Amino acid sequence: MRPITFLGDCEVTFPSQNLGSLRDCNDLLHNNSALHSQMKEDGYLLIRGLINRDTVIKARKTILSYADENGELPFKPDTELMDAVYNPDGRPAPTMGEKAVTHHPDVLKVLEGTELFKFFRRFFDQPCRTFDYKWLRMIPPGRAAGPHFDVVYMGRGSQRLHTCWIPFGDVAVEKGTLAILVGSHNLPSFNQMRQTYGQTDVDQDRTPGHFGTNPLAISDQFGGVWKSTDFEAGDVIIFTMHTLHTSTRNMSDQWRISCDVRFQPETDSVDNRWVGESPVAHSIQDQSKKAIDFEEAREIWGV
Repeated sequence: MRPITFLGDCEVTFPSQNLGSLRDCNDLLHNNSALHSQMKEDGYLLIRGLINRDTVIKARKTILSYADENGELPFKPDTELMDAVYNPDGRPAPTMGEKAVTHHPDVLKVLEGTELFKFFRRFFDQPCRTFDYKWLRMIPPGRAAGPHFDVVYMGRGSQRLHTCWIPFGDVAVEKGTLAILVGSHNLPSFNQMRQTYGQTDVDQDRTPGHFGTNPLAISDQFGGVWKSTDFEAGDVIIFTMHTLHTSTRNMSDQWRISCDVRFQPETDSVDNRWVGESPVAHSIQDQSKKAIDFEEAREIWGV
């Protein structure tokens, strides 16, 4: 029997009614129309082994070496670097948006490799581009991402922007995998959420990025089914800007290493916060507005 994991603060088992299994689309990779149909139906595409495993593992070593050499003993002494065993008394070097590591040649071979560009060129049926900013994360034990739409963070450009989540290593559900609320992007029961929360901009509106902290409360109220899977190095999951997602809690004793990258058609407008030599990211906010907490925002949104 598999160990217990968590969605938010709720214990769940996998697979179960509360956390089902994602389906892959590998049998559709040579049928672009079928890929679009599955994306429209599910809100995501899970691709097994899209990126060369050895390339991902090499990049993992580069990331861990950077975190170790530029941090403060982030890994438990007398353990293997590649195991990334958490040291509660240490701290890794920052990796989010840090070009010294995200744009290292070993890492870019994963994040901007031929496999991803080939897939998205075919998917969009035209040349594509990716953001310069890379959301490279090291998630410690006990942590998880909150439920959210990505559009609230990067909605000023292309309406065809997609997120690609890439784990740097083998990540079982109990270690903190990405989880999708299947149905959140298209079920009528989510219309009000999509038209209110899903139309906000965290920097312009000073509204919360996460839709609360309780994933199962969302599916209980609005419907849909949370799904995840065990990922292996080389697997990726791609999803829309209006696909609600979160992560399971990292229940291991290791850092979970992953990165989000974004792709869009090259000719579409782009959200300028995330491109250029030094992307501004969330550094510029509308200070004339007061930040709104989730409960206040939810009352305004009527959800």
